Amino acid sequence: MSDSGSAPRFYSSSALHVAIYDSMHADDFPGGDDIGFFKSLAEETGGPILELGCGSGRVAIPLAEAGFDVVGIDRSAGMLARARASAEAAGPEVAGRLRLIEGDMTSTRAGEGFGLVFAAFRVFMSILEPDEQLQTLRLAHDQLRPDGRLAIDVFDPRLDLIGPDVGPWRPDIGTFVNPNTGRPVRVTTLDRVNDQVRQRFTEHWEFAELDELGHAIRVEVEALTLRWTFRHEMQHLLVRAGFDPVAEYSDYAASPPAYGREQIWIARPAAS
Repeated sequence: MSDSGSAPRFYSSSALHVAIYDSMHADDFPGGDDIGFFKSLAEETGGPILELGCGSGRVAIPLAEAGFDVVGIDRSAGMLARARASAEAAGPEVAGRLRLIEGDMTSTRAGEGFGLVFAAFRVFMSILEPDEQLQTLRLAHDQLRPDGRLAIDVFDPRLDLIGPDVGPWRPDIGTFVNPNTGRPVRVTTLDRVNDQVRQRFTEHWEFAELDELGHAIRVEVEALTLRWTFRHEMQHLLVRAGFDPVAEYSDYAASPPAYGREQIWIARPAAS
């Protein structure tokens, strides 16, 4: 497969993927404790907080539980429905501090005067065109306070994974319980195609819900397409969008930059 074809993109329609998302990422999160990292950053900057690509509320809800006013933007109605349900389960005070907006981070304005704007778990990589990346960063800049901070997480491209004829990095993702049915869902990566010219890859992931005998009784396939961004390219994007990069880490323990790990950028609006 050379493109996403007829398969829906991640989180756009798959009930299985949305249902198991939180359990998939409960214990194996790249870079470490990002929730604690963003909470510490929020304590430094103060609220309100804007999360770009908030998904199921995995990060946004703990920030609301910590007492911050949080706005989350996401284009997946299914993920936002799960976030609303989780926020309501956390209680009226938490739900009252969380506002969720269905929209695209490249163009949806959530307000202004934010102390912190962030995009966790490589969600910025879902923006596939450089001009849209720049547009997103400029929009974030316009919504920040002059003393606010931007935090962006992307991975540092590994040359062995972005060359031609590379198979799936993790063919067998694992098996997770669907909380809606109690049945296991097996997740596998079917293929991977890299486009070195446009700096993007597409993988097709299969989600198979299994019966008591291990037979698939429901199968859904989604296409994951991400754009990789090199370190100095990311720095230039931030500067062009009006930011002053103040830190880059390779994990959420604030380790120094390292090849093949995370690029976690912290930036502030540049002085005019």
